[in-house]
Amino acid sequence: MPETPEGKTGQNDRERCLVISLQTVDSHIRASDGREIPFTRAVLTMRNVCDAALIDMVPYATLGQEGGTVQDVSGAYPGHAGVSVPPGGTVSGDVYDLLLPAHPGTASKVHMFGYRAVLNWLFELSAWASYSVSGSAEPVQTPISRWTLRWSVPDPSTGAVVLAIEEGKDMGEPGR
Repeated sequence: MPETPEGKTGQNDRERCLVISLQTVDSHIRASDGREIPFTRAVLTMRNVCDAALIDMVPYATLGQEGGTVQDVSGAYPGHAGVSVPPGGTVSGDVYDLLLPAHPGTASKVHMFGYRAVLNWLFELSAWASYSVSGSAEPVQTPISRWTLRWSVPDPSTGAVVLAIEEGKDMGEPGR
């Protein structure tokens, strides 16, 4: 399962407790005619790599569609805002099932046309989080991680939908 980790920042590595990555996962999706089509998913994961629990973790994400506006889709993380993440714990979300439906322009197209609505479009995903380390009152924000995603059907005879992910540049701290 390929993984694209967040980029480097000027922060001291021991302060970097939350690693954000985007992974491809082989899956299936049901077509309107009832067939199960091979479908590559993108799973956004935030992993606690420190020995202490992360408290009050709040994930953030924006999603842009080619030729469309960038939307804040942070609210698509139901029940994840303000959570505690134990050492080694993760918070994950499927980009297709969780984040695309939170973008109004994309959601309406997926609703009308199903999975084919995402084919050959570029999607730009940005993700970051804020949290505190247990025992420390000082909040920490991760750098913004960015990716470009494109689903396509390279071989129409199989109908399999594949996903290409290109890692973007680390944008540093949010608000900079």
